[in-house]
Amino acid sequence: MKLFFTTLLLSVMLNLCFGQQAAYISASAEVWNFGNVGVFGDITNEGSLGSSPNANLFFYGKVWTNGFNASLKDESTSGLQGTGGFFRFAGRSGQQTVSGGFNVAAKIGASFPNVDVNNPDGVIFYTLNDLKIRNNLSLSNGLIYLNGQNLMVGETNTGTISGYSDKRFIVTGTGSTGGFLYRSKLSSAAGQVMFPIGSTPANYSPAAVQYEGNPEDFHARVFDSVYQYASSGTTIYDTVVYKTWNIGEELGGTGKTAITLQHMDSDEGGEYNLSRNESYISLFQDSQWEHRYSVNDNMTAGSLTTAAMASSATMHSRGFGGIGLNAYFAKKTNYTNSYSPATIIDFNAYRVSISLVDLVWITNRETNMYVFEVERRLDNEETFTKVGTVATKAPNGNSTTKLSYYYQDTNDYDGWSYYRIKAVSKTGKYVYSDVREVGPLVAVTVYPNPNWGDFKINVRGIKKTLTMQLYDVWGQVMRKQEITGIGDVEVHNLPAGTYFLVLKDKETQKEVYTCKIIVIAH
Repeated sequence: MKLFFTTLLLSVMLNLCFGQQAAYISASAEVWNFGNVGVFGDITNEGSLGSSPNANLFFYGKVWTNGFNASLKDESTSGLQGTGGFFRFAGRSGQQTVSGGFNVAAKIGASFPNVDVNNPDGVIFYTLNDLKIRNNLSLSNGLIYLNGQNLMVGETNTGTISGYSDKRFIVTGTGSTGGFLYRSKLSSAAGQVMFPIGSTPANYSPAAVQYEGNPEDFHARVFDSVYQYASSGTTIYDTVVYKTWNIGEELGGTGKTAITLQHMDSDEGGEYNLSRNESYISLFQDSQWEHRYSVNDNMTAGSLTTAAMASSATMHSRGFGGIGLNAYFAKKTNYTNSYSPATIIDFNAYRVSISLVDLVWITNRETNMYVFEVERRLDNEETFTKVGTVATKAPNGNSTTKLSYYYQDTNDYDGWSYYRIKAVSKTGKYVYSDVREVGPLVAVTVYPNPNWGDFKINVRGIKKTLTMQLYDVWGQVMRKQEITGIGDVEVHNLPAGTYFLVLKDKETQKEVYTCKIIVIAH
C-alpha cells in the first residue's frame, strides 16, 4: 500500500510518523514540512517536497527515489537559495538506497537542501542517479557509497561537510572509474575545502583543496593502486603509496591551487616506507609520473578528520599553478631499488608419476630477491595456495645472469592442477610467473593395435569419470562410453579403417588422452 500525497502541509503535527506504507508524491503534488516527521516506508518523490529551516524528516525506509523533475524546495523565493530543513537517513536495518534524481554533467535535476547520514550500514547511490546537496552534508554515523555515481555538495558556495573521519566518509570505489565527490564554487573566500573520500569502507584517503581563483567547481575521487599510465597500464609497486587521487576543476582555471592528500600508513609500499622522509606528491603529466628530489611536500601526521583516527595516517601538501580539468596524483619516493624482484624467462610444470609433479624455471635478472614461493590451485579450488619455497641463488639477492630452479611437488590429485611461481623481494615486493596446468597421469593401453576389429582399452591412473569417444576419419562418433576409475572396455566388430580414440574429463571436457587405432581387413 502507498500513501499518495497531493497537497499537504506537515505543520499541524510537529511529531508526525507515517507507518510502513510507501509514500508517493505525484508530479503535481506539493508537500511541505515545518516540523519533525518520521517516515518508515519507502519514498518516491515525483513532485515537490519542501522544508523550512529547523525542520527534520527522519527517513527509516529502505529506498528513497527522486524523479529528475522533482524538487526539494527551501523557504527562499526560488526554492533553492535558502536554508531548508534536514533530510536524515536514519535506517537501522541495513543499507538505505537513494536515487538522487540529479545529473552532475548536465547540472539538472532534484537537489536536497541538507542531508544527514545516521545509518551504521550506510547509504548507497542507485545506478544512473547522481545526488546533489545544496547546503550541508552531515556524517553522523555510517558511510556514503557512490556506487559509480557522483555526489555534489554546494550551490552558490561550497556548502559544508561535517562529521567526517576514518569511520564516516564517502566511498568512491577501488577502481579508476569510480564516482566523484564534487564541491561547488571554490575560491579564495572558501579557504581549504575538504573532500572526505576513501576507496573502501576500511580505507580513508581524503583530499583538501585551496583555490585562489574565480569561483569554480572541483571534483575528487581516490582509487587503489598506482598505474603506469595513471588509470591503466602495469601496477607500480613498493616505491609508492597504493592510492591514486583523481582531482579536477570544471573550467580548468589557472589560479593557485594547494592540494593536500592524506593516506593511511598501512598503504605504504615497503620501499616507500624505507625512504618516506623523501616522499612527495607526484603529478601525472606528459604521459608519465613526475620524479622529484630532495622534497617531502610538508609531510606531517594526518589531520583531515573531525574525530580521532583509529589508525595512523600521513598527509602531504603541494602547490600548483592550476591543475586543469582532470589531474592524477600519487605519492612516491625515489628509493633506488625500484625494479621488480625477478624476471622469469621460462617456467614449466609436468607430471612425472601418478603422485609427483616437477617444476623448473629460469631467471635472467634478480634484484633484491629473497625467495620463490610455489603456488598451486586444484580445479576444485577457488584460490592458489603456497605449497613450497625455494631460496634465491642470486648472491645477496642480485644477479644479471641466468639462474635455474627446480621444485618437486607431491600431488596425486586425479584432476587438473595449476601452478605459478611468486618471486618475493626482501622488502615484500612480488611478481608472478605465468600459470602452467598439469593434468593427471593417465595410462591407457589399446591392444591389439593394429587389430581386426576387436580390441580392448585398458585405463589406469585416474579416479574421475572419463568420456571415451571413438571417431572415424570423417569425424563421426563410432563408439561412446563412460569410464569411471580403473577399467577395461571391449570394442567389437569395427570395419577396417583408421580411428581416433579420445578420452575427456567428463566434468571439464578437457582431453586427457588421444591415440590412433588401425583396424585391418581380414
